[in-house]
Formats: sequence, C-alpha cells, structure tokens
Amino acid sequence: MLETLFWTFFLLFLSSWLVYPLLLALMSLVLRRHDGCWKDPDPWPQVSVMISARNEGDVIGARIENLLGQDYSGELQVLVGSDASEDRTEDVAGSFSDRGVVLYASRERLGKPRMVQRLLELATGTVLVFTDADTVFAPDTVSRLVRPYSDPSVGCVDGNRRNSLAGETCESIYWRYEKAVKTFCSRMGAVLGATGAVFSVRRDLFRPLSSGRADDFEIAVMARLQGFHCVFDPGAVAAEPSPDDSRQYRRMVRIVSWMVVSCLMLMGRALARGRIFLFLQLLVHKMLRWLSGVFLVLATVMAGLLVPETFYTVIFMLLCIFHAAAAAGMLLRGGIPSKLNGGFPSKLNGGIPSKLLFPYYFWLMNVAAADGILRTLCGRPVETWEKRKGGSD
Repeated sequence: MLETLFWTFFLLFLSSWLVYPLLLALMSLVLRRHDGCWKDPDPWPQVSVMISARNEGDVIGARIENLLGQDYSGELQVLVGSDASEDRTEDVAGSFSDRGVVLYASRERLGKPRMVQRLLELATGTVLVFTDADTVFAPDTVSRLVRPYSDPSVGCVDGNRRNSLAGETCESIYWRYEKAVKTFCSRMGAVLGATGAVFSVRRDLFRPLSSGRADDFEIAVMARLQGFHCVFDPGAVAAEPSPDDSRQYRRMVRIVSWMVVSCLMLMGRALARGRIFLFLQLLVHKMLRWLSGVFLVLATVMAGLLVPETFYTVIFMLLCIFHAAAAAGMLLRGGIPSKLNGGFPSKLNGGIPSKLLFPYYFWLMNVAAADGILRTLCGRPVETWEKRKGGSD
C-alpha cells in the first residue's frame, strides 16, 4: 500500500516537470505545423498596445516613448489605463495626448482584467498587444508579435520576457525551462497561455470568460478554443526589472489565485468542445504543476515510511537533501522569512551558482502556488495588490 502511494505521488510530481515536456518534444517532431519563419503581412494591420498601470509615474513616460519608437510599418495606437493612480502616472501619460496616446483614468480600483476590458472599448486596432508599464520592448518586438498573423491559422502570439537587471530570481531560472516547453508547443501551434508583459491576439478572437475577466492566460487559451493556433516568437523580446523574491512571491500568489478559476473553467470548455489535448495540457501543465510541491512532500513521507528497504532509503535521503538544499538556499538569500505572504528574503545571489539555488526557487514558487490556491478556496482570489516601494507586484 505504501509503495503504491509513493509511486502515485512521485509520478504525479514527475508528470508535469519531466514526462510532459518529453512528450511535447516528441510530438513536436511528428506534428510540426510551424517552423518559426513568417512572411510580412500585406498590409501590416493597425495595432493597439494596451497598458494597465497603477502608480507607475516613474516609468510610464519612458515606456510610452519606447512604444512610440517601435520599428513598425503599420499604424500603432498606445492606450494607457490608470487604475486609480495616486502619483504622476496620469499627468505623464496625458502629456503624450498630442502624439496620439489614449489615457483612460479610473477613479476606482479595477484590477488589470477589468482595466483591459475598459481599454478594449477605446482600441481601434485589429491586433491587440498587451504589455506592462515597467517593460521595455526591443525595437522590432511589435513587428514580431504581428508577423505570424500572415498565417491565417494563428490567433495569438506569445513573446519572450527577459530580466533586464543582473541576478537570478525564481522566475528567471523557471523561465529558461518554460521557454523550452513553449518552443515545443509553438511548433504545433499549441502554446498554453501567454506572457502578460509581451503578447498579442487578433481583436476578433478576444473572448474573456466573463465580463469581469481578461487575463492573459485565458485570452490566449480562448483563441485556441476558437480553433486558432497560439505560437511563441523568442525574438519578440521584452525586458523588465528582475523582481526580488518577496515581490516575486506576491506576484505568484496573485497569478495562481486568479488562474485557478480560469483553468477550471477552460478545462470544462475544452472538454465540452472535444479538445482533449488542450484539456490535458491545462490539467498537467497548470493544475498538476501547481500541486507538485504537495505531491513531492507526500512522496517524501511515503519514502520515509519505507526506509528499511534499501531503494526507498536512498530515495528518501535524496529527497531530504533536496529539501535541505532549499532551506540552505533561503538562508543564503538573506535569512528566514518574517511572514509567509511577503517576508521572503530579497537579496540577489551574491555569486551563488543558480543551480545550487534551484531547490529554494522550486519551493518558493510552490509555496506561493499553494497560498494562491488556498486563497481561491477561501473565496479570496487576488485581483489587485498595492505596489510596494521599489517595484510593482
């Protein structure tokens, strides 16, 4: 019985982190539909770039200049939604009105999904590009986010977010792994979700799950549910500051607490439309991955109960070393957290090899995922979070 439980939990853990990407790599060789080479659209469509911002007065001016300076052959509209900002965000964004920038200022907190809905009412483009206020596009990023639409089967294009500051974070290490997964999926037109800081979608495919929702994850999946492909262009680069661990933790909690509901709703729709592969992607890539920390703990406990047997003794010791390395990584990053929901140490590596910190990063993300799931189960999903001094959450 204990052996059965151990292998159940251990295989559930491996399914999302190892089995899933290996299967994708094999499938992408057999079911390849896109090679990543795209023709220029003729003509280039009008694009509306949408930014939801709160208290981003220090960066919004440079962000708008970066967008207005894009090397794009078509018409480009920039829209900024101020989510009840209390600083200079609206003054700075409003100063660009003579250059065609559209400002929508809300007096009440809306949260990013609802703000996107408001900006959509003002958008004139046939392609929508989504980004953040503290992100910087490479000169050709918008062009790269639009070029794949020369293929009528493509409905959504995901971009490549990079950290613009020195130092590793849990997200930067995870992103290298996720980029490989996205590449496999892109060959089949089956990228799951999108990167909120840099992605685009055909306007006529914008179908939020409800009037109050417009998350980047569900927007991309809804394009696939409508029969279109979602692809990844690693050349559509967006750089943004590296969040410290505390801000990254809070960000992960917010994302998961919101996405759990989206994922369950999308899984139901995928089943209803007979899209079994998409359903399995949502189950393995999202739901099982968010629970992978729980599976690993349970596998460790089961291995410990089987310790008299040599094989399980070795497994138990290896798992304990992994968990101990995570605790050591936390101490090396600056100390024990003061509280669960934001007190994680925030120092950069200080020369510590990132591979040695991977166990810490794994648990930082998984504790955040568990926190987000619990908030959802308690009926307190996080739509908005106040920006902390020194960065956005």
